[in-house]
Amino acid sequence: MDFETEEQQLEALKRWWSENATMIIGGVVVGVSSIFGWQYYQDQTHQHAEKASVIYEQVFSSTQAASESDDVQLKVNQLIAEYSDTPYASLSALVLAKQQAAAGDYSKAQQQLDWVVKNAQQEELKFLAKIRLARLYLSAEQHDMALSLLNETYPDSFQSMALELKGDVLVTQGKNLEAKAAYTQAQAVSDGANRWLQMKIDDIGESSIDSSINLSTADTAEPSA
Repeated sequence: MDFETEEQQLEALKRWWSENATMIIGGVVVGVSSIFGWQYYQDQTHQHAEKASVIYEQVFSSTQAASESDDVQLKVNQLIAEYSDTPYASLSALVLAKQQAAAGDYSKAQQQLDWVVKNAQQEELKFLAKIRLARLYLSAEQHDMALSLLNETYPDSFQSMALELKGDVLVTQGKNLEAKAAYTQAQAVSDGANRWLQMKIDDIGESSIDSSINLSTADTAEPSA
């Protein structure tokens, strides 16, 4: 529409503004709120992770200093209850489980590792917890429980470790041929030469391995945990 005078143009702008001001202002407010809301969320997330990191450092330092496990357990419980969305909850549970296992308290260590397996949001921590849990089962002579975990599928980075541990369990059961097959498979998927693994193979002897042994359900490997 053409305007004959500036006054007509000004009046038209006033009418347009009165009709659309609410919508425009609302859009600006929503846009600004979204920006500041996202920044606030990021700040809160960062602070949340920092707090979890501080508590985890306390857990780690306490276990290194062999502090009272009750105090460490309280901190781990806090991380699990309030910061389970961060890696620090799972890391602290792994640290505490290691201390408990060293003290021979396998039951409590298993509880910590079970929590990581079921709740960790980082897959690497879940697989690491499975490997350590299988070792605990082996120490407690719960061989079937250990093999049940080790027969699961593991990513490449954990395959050699899982297969070697599986061989350890089978040796304990007196199943030397199956153990040697597991060790050999672990060596095959290992990143480099493993002299310790080769020694385990040599210790079993030169017995022929039945190539028909089905390891697909009993093998899966891993790296050292």
